[in-house]
Amino acid sequence: MKFILLYRRRWALFYLPIVALALAAMWLAVRLMPIPPSVLVMSVGTSDGGGNGSYLIERYRDALERQGIRLDLRAATSTQQALALLRNFDGPEQAGFANGMLSGMASPDLQALAIVGKQPVWIFSRIPNMANLSQLRGLRIASRGPGTAAYAVTLLLLAQAQLQPKDATLESLEPSAGVKALQEGRIDVLVMVDTSEAQAVRELTRASGIWLVGVSQANSLVAREPRLQAFILPEGSIELRGDIPPKDLSMLAVMTNLLVRKNLHPAMQRALLDAAQEIHEPAGFLQRHGDYPRLRNTDFPLSPVARAMALGERPWLERLLPYRTAQWTELLLYALLPILLITTAVLVWIPRLFAWRINAVLQNYYGELKFLEAEIRPSAADRPLELRHLLSRLDAIEHRVATLDLPNQYADRWYTLREHLAKARESLFELRGR
Repeated sequence: MKFILLYRRRWALFYLPIVALALAAMWLAVRLMPIPPSVLVMSVGTSDGGGNGSYLIERYRDALERQGIRLDLRAATSTQQALALLRNFDGPEQAGFANGMLSGMASPDLQALAIVGKQPVWIFSRIPNMANLSQLRGLRIASRGPGTAAYAVTLLLLAQAQLQPKDATLESLEPSAGVKALQEGRIDVLVMVDTSEAQAVRELTRASGIWLVGVSQANSLVAREPRLQAFILPEGSIELRGDIPPKDLSMLAVMTNLLVRKNLHPAMQRALLDAAQEIHEPAGFLQRHGDYPRLRNTDFPLSPVARAMALGERPWLERLLPYRTAQWTELLLYALLPILLITTAVLVWIPRLFAWRINAVLQNYYGELKFLEAEIRPSAADRPLELRHLLSRLDAIEHRVATLDLPNQYADRWYTLREHLAKARESLFELRGR
């Protein structure tokens, strides 16, 4: 019987292929639901103070390490270079910071997790009482070079005053060099996009003969350029004792965006958002508690993970378990465990299938024997010549039963069936002898 042959080869034909298929399914599940990496590579600008100074990065490092993630920094000379490294999809960088004025350099592979702060636009001048941007005409204006936020803002300021770049002398200087040039009188105006803690800002706000300039009609400029925001720098907010600035100033600011590559593991993005929440939520200079991180009005496309977080959507395991434990539990619960359960059920079901089929075969022979026994006595009384035909049928049944190749655990039922066949044969012989 072919079915019995299949049973004899059940390990090669069923068990081993099922186990191999289960292992392949587990491997595929691990590929489709990978555990997030334990290292996050972040591209960081080092010379422009773009909201990512060493103190801030150390706080990110500490916050991520508490979640079992090691922060690997890739230093760049500026935010522009850091963003360029992040745009290189073949590179290892996965996250970084960039202000909104650089969003034109972004690629579709970059997404914003949140706005984590703002960088004021600082305009320092040697000309006292500069009240209108039209006074920039003919002046020597320095900022970082083309492609930077400071240079883009400088062009916007000139456009707001209805001036062309040719109407002023534009120079490209690093902040430290620009501070020295402004103090020595080699330039008239220095434009910087930086945090209030930057060394250049701290030095110039306290330097004699240098004035911090506000932007007249800042709101109209913001209406034309949504990547900028207007705010009021209150009198004495930089230094109360020195009354710096000496009056309220209308100023501009650019938003600092926390960026990730869109293929960064969603759990890693959530961990990074948790770190940003811890670091940027407290109140600070020109910032109230809870102002940041902010998920609305980002200058870069918002990550779907951040959008889901804003709606309160988060895997329930991450609410109950530590970060790394939650990821392994999710893989086990949603992928590996179902595969194990299905594989176990199939392996348990196969012997039962064989048992059901073998029982069906034996029951078939018992059924034939029952019908034959039911015909024996009527045939002996009314049709004695049919006894020979019944004996031939019994011989055929007995031959088929004798040639059955059953598993050893069914030997008792096989012997019992043969005993019943033997008793039926004895009955036939007795009836024929009468």
